[in-house]
Amino acid sequence: MNFKKFIFTTFLLYFLSIGFIYSEPKIKSDSNYLIPIGNIMQIDAELEYLMVKNNFTYSPFKVGDSLISINNDKINNYSDFSSLLNALPEDESIKVQILRNNEKIEIDTSKEILEKINFNNIVSGFATLTYVNPENNNFGAVAHPISVGFNRNLPIKNGYISSTYNLSIDKSSKGSVGCVNGQKNEFIGDFKDNSSFGIKGTVHKLDLSKFKQYKVAKLNEVKTGKASILLQTSNEVPKEYEINIINIKNQRSPESKTFKIEIVDKELLELTGGIIQGMSGTPIMQDNKIIGAVSHAIENNPATGYGVYIGWMLEGE
Repeated sequence: MNFKKFIFTTFLLYFLSIGFIYSEPKIKSDSNYLIPIGNIMQIDAELEYLMVKNNFTYSPFKVGDSLISINNDKINNYSDFSSLLNALPEDESIKVQILRNNEKIEIDTSKEILEKINFNNIVSGFATLTYVNPENNNFGAVAHPISVGFNRNLPIKNGYISSTYNLSIDKSSKGSVGCVNGQKNEFIGDFKDNSSFGIKGTVHKLDLSKFKQYKVAKLNEVKTGKASILLQTSNEVPKEYEINIINIKNQRSPESKTFKIEIVDKELLELTGGIIQGMSGTPIMQDNKIIGAVSHAIENNPATGYGVYIGWMLEGE
């Protein structure tokens, strides 16, 4: 290599490395604006597989295991399972394939153990609707995967979100995370995507006229200090509450817990005691931009928790 080529190559490598070091994470969505929602919703989902709901001594199963097949016969629904179970011999070893922590594994078990397992393919609960994309009515919510036991990112066959009413709150306290309760109201939308950063689907029935659009922030625009969350705490429309962003993790690829947050709004602390179950997905705004959503609570200090960057929730759209 001559001297000129060496200088050019060195400069090119330097330029590329600088670009990598200071590159901003890219949002794959073309959306420049989103509508933060903050409504408490009920999630109802039919899973792709039957799931283990209980455990007991000598059982090779764990809570959250998904049942794929028995003796190589695929299990599509509870009817398949019941028919196969009745036909199994009493005293023979049975090979079962399960999905555990996103990995397919085979275990040996018996008919007796299978008869004691409580299998179900329905999950439901409360969470917060994070955003709606005004361009296509796509939504994101929850800010973490729907998980049970050792099984994260549970495969969803059909999922639905509904509005709620008669909300009540069990407050958080040190060492105990509270929760929101309510009653299911009207159907809002459906989903099948259960990602590491929440569920994504399409809204079919929701009046967006009272909600404001916010520009999507870049990660390097987020700063420590004052911010706000938008949350429904009663049967009224969602309300803004003040929080502080304590610190920010410089993430180059999608990760949860992008920034640590602290609830400082006295009214919200009086209502909830801090972050509670059901607040997952609560949108976070700063400087008239949507920056993320509440993703985790800290049990020993429920006034604090974590948020995930909105760009990671938008990945893949």
